[in-house]
Amino acid sequence: MSLRGAALGAAFLLAIVPGAARCAASGEAITPLNQSVAGGESQDFSVRFLDASGHASVGESVTFANDACGTFANGLTQTTATTDATGVATARFTAFPQGITCWLVAIAGAAEVQFNVLTYIPADVHLSAALPPRILPGTPFTFRGAAMYGAYALYGVDISARVVAGTSSASISPAQANSGQDGMVTFTVTPDARGGDYQIELQFRDRVQRFAVAPSPAPWQDLWWAGPAENGWGMSIVQHAATLFSVIYAYDAAGEPTWYVMPGGSWNAAGTVYSGALYRPRGSPYTAYDVSRFVPGDAVGGASLDFGDPLHVALSYTIDGTSGSKSLVRQPFGPVDASGGIDVGDMWWGGLEQDGWGLALLQQYRSVFGVWFTYDASGAPTWFVMPAGTWSDAQTWRGTIYRTTGSPWLGQPYDASALRTTAVGTFALRFSDGAGAAAFDYAIGAGAGSVPIVRQPF
Repeated sequence: MSLRGAALGAAFLLAIVPGAARCAASGEAITPLNQSVAGGESQDFSVRFLDASGHASVGESVTFANDACGTFANGLTQTTATTDATGVATARFTAFPQGITCWLVAIAGAAEVQFNVLTYIPADVHLSAALPPRILPGTPFTFRGAAMYGAYALYGVDISARVVAGTSSASISPAQANSGQDGMVTFTVTPDARGGDYQIELQFRDRVQRFAVAPSPAPWQDLWWAGPAENGWGMSIVQHAATLFSVIYAYDAAGEPTWYVMPGGSWNAAGTVYSGALYRPRGSPYTAYDVSRFVPGDAVGGASLDFGDPLHVALSYTIDGTSGSKSLVRQPFGPVDASGGIDVGDMWWGGLEQDGWGLALLQQYRSVFGVWFTYDASGAPTWFVMPAGTWSDAQTWRGTIYRTTGSPWLGQPYDASALRTTAVGTFALRFSDGAGAAAFDYAIGAGAGSVPIVRQPF
């Protein structure tokens, strides 16, 4: 397959197009500008021409030509047609049985419309697809695919899709889509609750290809919240194999930020409910952390997380003798972006010499939501949130640090209107060693620091 340069194609076409009476002043494509035509098959190309007043240029002589990638109805690489009462002229193009890209132009008077045409051999087409990095039980995701001829996507072709069940399955919609002007088809896939594997099958003409969908190794890892009605608090869940490390970020009786950690637990026999003890440690101020002052303390209660519904988590807890329950959903914060990048979602810490505080990094596509749970000047638990940022380079995520206050969380209805959010500083996460290590740089008020961090094993 070869690619004809625009300059070469234009020069060739100008050489073969004869002069014409200059009546038409402008032209507009009726046929989409990007087209794919299989060798030996035909496609109509239609253009509307307008005069200087914007009216249909009727009876205009139009020259259609291409740079040697096919012929018109007269068997030549150029032909003429006449515009109808609406100013439209049409020519039928038949592609040569070869794989090249070329220009096809329609010229009338002072107006020219240029089409980008990919001619291809159907037997040499293959299908490609891009799956998101994490596929979660019961959570819909976008699946994009294309029919490819070498490195080129086919425009305006129909591609069908279906799911082939494995240990799990999914629904897919629509059953067929057109690749349009960008050469891509988009389907919505909704997995069932089992979290197993299955395949997505794409078909273009007689070409069929299947793409394996594997279950996420950490299906429950995410940032969870009770929705906008309880905006301001949330829970991070980080998953390593069957172990969950969960932190509740809430507010004490005075509305100050505090946190409760469930660093482990156990599953019920059905594998749907995870339960463990909750702790409220004390430590030293983050500005001058001293691990010798870290006191995990006794458990202040316990919690259970019911994942029976893959779209919701039922949180039940008892803390300091007060019991309650919340229905949680995943908090959306990362727009769909399948462009790749490093995977940094995990629980991070400063190692044993910094034991007692951590940085929960939750990742959706390329977006990272961070919560830094640490200690205030009195040694009491506090947290800062880093809900957004930008990749300043391939390995550095930067953004703003916020401090929040809100509604007391235990023993009374949560009042989202009490939430107050204040920007207090900036941060940078500089990842290295294949994203197995990082430097956490922060500046809050007059204080600043840089801490080497690694993924926390548990």
